[in-house]
Amino acid sequence: MTSDEIVSEISQKNRAAFSAHDDCQLLTREQVLYLMDAAAMRGFQFGSNVALSMVQGALLLQLVRLPQLDNKPRTG
Repeated sequence: MTSDEIVSEISQKNRAAFSAHDDCQLLTREQVLYLMDAAAMRGFQFGSNVALSMVQGALLLQLVRLPQLDNKPRTG
């Protein structure tokens, strides 16, 4: 995913969470701060999952490119 796609997905989820609160226009300062913290955590978790997926993909590619080990006995 590109950074724009990541931000767009997180933004959509944040807006959905915000809209889910009844009377979201009447939120207190503490409620807004709580939602901001929750949004930041979702962004961090999403970013961490994407990074982990990228590392796993790179490791898999390295494993696939390794020469195949055969079980033949060495003569020498």
